[in-house]
Amino acid sequence: MRRWLVVPLPWAIVTFAFVSMAGWPKTRPLIADSIAYRALALGHAKEVLGSIAGRVLHPAAVRLVSRATGLNVDQAFLAVALIALALLIGAAAWILRQATGFGALVLPLLFTPVLVREMFGLYYCQDLFYAALLSLFFVVLMKGRRWLALALLFALFLTRESTIVLVVVWAAIAWFESDFLIVGACVAVAMAGLGVSRMFAALGGPNVHHTSELVFLALKPPFDSLRNLLGIVLVPSEMKGKPGFTCTPFATVHLPRLLSYGSTRQFGICRLDPGIPLHTLTLWLSLFGIGPAVLWTLLRRNGRRALIASPLWLRLAAIYGLLAFFIAPAVSFWLERDIGYSWPAFWLATPVLFKMFCPSASGLAAALLLENLAACWIPYALGAIPNHHGLSSVAALCAALAMQAMALWTLRDKAAMCGRVPQPLVDDGPLRRRLAAR
Repeated sequence: MRRWLVVPLPWAIVTFAFVSMAGWPKTRPLIADSIAYRALALGHAKEVLGSIAGRVLHPAAVRLVSRATGLNVDQAFLAVALIALALLIGAAAWILRQATGFGALVLPLLFTPVLVREMFGLYYCQDLFYAALLSLFFVVLMKGRRWLALALLFALFLTRESTIVLVVVWAAIAWFESDFLIVGACVAVAMAGLGVSRMFAALGGPNVHHTSELVFLALKPPFDSLRNLLGIVLVPSEMKGKPGFTCTPFATVHLPRLLSYGSTRQFGICRLDPGIPLHTLTLWLSLFGIGPAVLWTLLRRNGRRALIASPLWLRLAAIYGLLAFFIAPAVSFWLERDIGYSWPAFWLATPVLFKMFCPSASGLAAALLLENLAACWIPYALGAIPNHHGLSSVAALCAALAMQAMALWTLRDKAAMCGRVPQPLVDDGPLRRRLAAR
């Protein structure tokens, strides 16, 4: 253990200090979902929507810490956040040290607004706690402890139901490798996790539309996609005047009796707001700096064999992260947070893949890391996040486009430093053995 930690530990401590100092809350961040998670920690599940009440593990951990230490619930939330922050940074430092040889990568990769502002800055929400558990999941998977990883999957389900994406990816990989035992285990864990989560969700109150959770979840993707990707805001009568639904509809649609759901009988349609899709595009291009440009270049140049040559944990991190990255606008009202769930693809998979394919490009890596750090903070420095209107948002989008283009040009110009797919790092899949034989 001392041999594993002695090199990445100092960099983990430095990164922890920087992130905690930059994101240290001056006031309690009780906004939006934070109020609901605080109520859960206090045992007031009936005051919380069922869609949130099922995310029970984080508030339960806070309540346990509060009772064990005598801290009040607000102090316990901060204590759990500090522990989660240390676990996330420490695990990321260890993974990067083992996979690339450079634990120091945690500082420029993790000192970003995703961690500083959206995770640690909103520590009442479960985002940081979930990220810490997910980082431990990748650690145990990297060590080959698959059954322990499955146990962590169950805990992840009790923290956030979107873990289903991670389970589907793992089950799909196992299916293509004919590892049907893992496929069955993934299905069993998913059923158990979702079942227990729904049991706790039943203790909460109904959603704002007073309809079943299945109908609510089925209608959420088209509703959020219209808003985030096309700028078309639909305003159900029960949401009118609430944050995000203050626009004045130019038309009202009355639903037929067969199509009405819950308490929704009509909804208004606001005029097209181009600022919303521009904001979505800005977040895609800036939230993880130049990570999208680097990852796209590596995958385009090496194709599917880039992932086939990778160990299981790396494939999971890359595919799950990319799915979270592109799915977020279809399931989210708060994109800064939900796009942030794609961090495994950019904080873990991208630097490891870059090291695999560009082992001698240390100077190029340093330049890209500095560019990455600047790119992810520019929209915040311009005031374009969270505000998505005005000249600042246009300037942020132009800056994000320029940074991505610069990264693409740099990678193309230095292509000679990066070779093709190397030999697999770990021979952990029957599918890869068959492809290698071909």
